[in-house]
Amino acid sequence: MSTVTEDTAKKTRREAVWEVCDQLSAQGIKPSLRSVKMHYPRGSDTDVQKDVNGWFENVFAQYARRRVIPALPDSVVQAMEAFWETASVEADRQFVKEREALEKIRVELKQSLESAQAELAVVTAARTKSDQDNVDLRLELAHRTTQLEEAEKQIDALRLDLDELRRYSHRREQDLVEEAMRLKDAHERNLKAQREDFELQVKLVREASASLAEEHQRAMARADEHYRDLERRSLVDVDAMRTQVKSANEAIERFRALAHERDLELAGARTELRMLREVQKHSAQEIERQKAELDQMRAVADQRKNV
Repeated sequence: MSTVTEDTAKKTRREAVWEVCDQLSAQGIKPSLRSVKMHYPRGSDTDVQKDVNGWFENVFAQYARRRVIPALPDSVVQAMEAFWETASVEADRQFVKEREALEKIRVELKQSLESAQAELAVVTAARTKSDQDNVDLRLELAHRTTQLEEAEKQIDALRLDLDELRRYSHRREQDLVEEAMRLKDAHERNLKAQREDFELQVKLVREASASLAEEHQRAMARADEHYRDLERRSLVDVDAMRTQVKSANEAIERFRALAHERDLELAGARTELRMLREVQKHSAQEIERQKAELDQMRAVADQRKNV
């Protein structure tokens, strides 16, 4: 809060109040009893209010004569045009109320004093209750903040679990693909070796059966049977490999489904976090509203004390 300077102290109350009003207007602030008293705490509220009203009358009288106020910026002039009529009506109503209050105080001073004391007691009780409500709201806000922090920690943990699951699924998929490729290569090598061995046996049989046609025919029959057996075994190995690849694909799908479930859990946690933030915002607004009501009640009590 600004204090009264030495130059301001030498001026009359009206001059000092008008100077403060000019400074507030230059800053884009509407002069009022409360804003002026913050810079010029001297004088009663009634006298200072009259000086503020006089300043408004003087400013708009100049504006009516010249339609311009060189000492004020354009934004302040436009704002004054908007609220001048309301300010004038409110000032007149305030003067009437103050005159009636002064008459009642002169006639029934004792009764007014007792009434003011009773009202002050009510205000004090209300202030105590408001303070308690503020404490409760702060506790609730702290509790909501704790819940919010815990939710954020859970989301971080879920995110880490999801990342780990994705890495594991990726590694598992690579391992299954590598295993399938290894089995395929091994089968092809084995089949090639068996064919080479078979061809070698056929060659030997053909060379040995040059003079023994019947033995050759039997050897060929055995070779054919052996070849068919190799083919059957090859088909069985291929089917087994396909079964393993199918199982690997099913495992990959399960891991993808689990990752999708974790994504849904993460989305739910984000929704809950957003709701907690809304509750926290509402609690903060409620605290501000309670503070504003408390300040208003204090101002009423102070005004009645001064009267």
